[in-house]
Amino acid sequence: MATLLDWNALETKLQTYKEQYDCENVSAALPCLVLEYALAIDPEEVEDSITDGGDDRGVDAVYVDSREGSNVIHLFQFKHVTTFEKSKNNFPSNEIDKLLSFCADLLENAPGLKKTCNAVLWEKVQQIWDALQKPNPSFEIHLAGNMQSLLLAQKKRLEGALKKYRSFSIYEHTLESIVAMLLQHKHVKVDAHLQLVDTNYFERTDGNIRGLICTVEAQSIVRLIADESREEVNAAVFNDNVRVYLTKKNQINRKIISSVVSDKNSEFWYLNNGITMTCDSFAYQAGQRAPLVTIKNLQIVNGGQTSNALFEANREHPDKVKTALVLVRIYETKTKEISNKIAESTNSQTPINTRDLRSNDEIQKTLESTFLDLGYYYERKAKMHAEAPKAARIDALVAGQVCLAYHLCKPEVAKKDRSRVFSDLYDEVFNEGLTPKTILTPLKVLEKIEEIKRDLQRKIRKQEKFDPDKRFLIDGAYHVLYAVHALCVHREIDPFDQVKAFKLIEEATKIVSDLVKAEVRADDGFSFNRFFKDAKTRIKIDGAISSHRLRKITSRATAKSKASPEKSIRKTKQSKVA
Repeated sequence: MATLLDWNALETKLQTYKEQYDCENVSAALPCLVLEYALAIDPEEVEDSITDGGDDRGVDAVYVDSREGSNVIHLFQFKHVTTFEKSKNNFPSNEIDKLLSFCADLLENAPGLKKTCNAVLWEKVQQIWDALQKPNPSFEIHLAGNMQSLLLAQKKRLEGALKKYRSFSIYEHTLESIVAMLLQHKHVKVDAHLQLVDTNYFERTDGNIRGLICTVEAQSIVRLIADESREEVNAAVFNDNVRVYLTKKNQINRKIISSVVSDKNSEFWYLNNGITMTCDSFAYQAGQRAPLVTIKNLQIVNGGQTSNALFEANREHPDKVKTALVLVRIYETKTKEISNKIAESTNSQTPINTRDLRSNDEIQKTLESTFLDLGYYYERKAKMHAEAPKAARIDALVAGQVCLAYHLCKPEVAKKDRSRVFSDLYDEVFNEGLTPKTILTPLKVLEKIEEIKRDLQRKIRKQEKFDPDKRFLIDGAYHVLYAVHALCVHREIDPFDQVKAFKLIEEATKIVSDLVKAEVRADDGFSFNRFFKDAKTRIKIDGAISSHRLRKITSRATAKSKASPEKSIRKTKQSKVA
């Protein structure tokens, strides 16, 4: 049962999020907090996920997760109460009927669905339909509130209604569980014991690093990562891991689970890459069979997917997991630099190089230092300067995104495939020619565009009158940013002259807006999401800018001719004489 201490902890955190996301009240801050923590997404994705407001059909947020091969559609419903006494109430059951009605209309492609959704939700509907065309789609319903969970009878009613769709899971986030989620993200020292198998271990020491390579039973890993209740995973064990576990619906994790519960799970030790841990120290009785290793301040830096998959497999098939063996590497070092190198080298064998792997690169440290001299706080790691004023903070991911869209001419990647900033496009984005000026100008231009976008989103949520021609900004802000740069190039203006770039925002917005309107007229099934994912859209913007420039030149020439008819006649006569 949640306590007054839990209530105060969450309300204090919500006040912080209210300021961070410029929310009108703490109730509006709850979705931002839950989305960020539960899905591990960045602020821009959080804001773009919120569908709350008039005609939201009981769906307050939608996030289609395609990270690392997954295809999970998250639907959120949020409820916030304003007093601790009300937090003892259960999540309101009357709200789930709205959600069920929406799911039915969504999956049955009900006629007139568009008319019942607000503009943001309708775009999400189209995005969901696109996801349903891809392999292995699944839905996760999240009921989140600073109160108690649904009454059991109501939860069973919800489960029963969704059962016919087969691919739905339900998650409840209560006051107690949300506070627990916040606490799990704080760095907590974890000490543990690990039983080794027979004499299958080897130790090596080199200077200030000591390593132990060994074999352990899979269930030993399950026990090691379990929290006190033994029902959930202790997230603190994975604070230094660069990956987020994406549940068994992820293709890779399904394979891990399938391998460990198969009749040939004796092969698991050979087929799986194993688990890598770092720690302050480990100790055991050398030369002993099946020694018990005591580990201080351990972190699983590689093998998070394996560990979590074993935990899930053990819930349903403990008899199978019991017979599986896992390769484990334990590295003792009190030097953080070496711990970081271990995390980087063991993870760099996989195709995704994440932001955390790059955070200690020399260019990242140089940018941080240079920006600090200019009065800005460059965040190599997410929220590393959380205490600094929001206006003075520059997030490394956002910096990479604006560079991609502005001077690398990849707006579709900046918006829809941002993970590439720290993977295959890293060296292209963060090159030696990058300076604070080449980051600040597009960053400030994007901020102006985002102000228009946020105002649009606010009006849609409040059912206020808004300009429908600007709806595209929710998906197309980075394309307007690109259009500003393209206009600078066409007019031979320095694209990093902030003052001149600001003056082109309105024109760039209109150019993209006109292009979108033309596409809508030509395509009955037009979708903002698909349009701004397409690399050809950038080429269309270039064409529109060229045409726009030509029209302006022609228009000026015509106006000049009308203003000086005698001069025009003289030129005509001279031409004839010639």
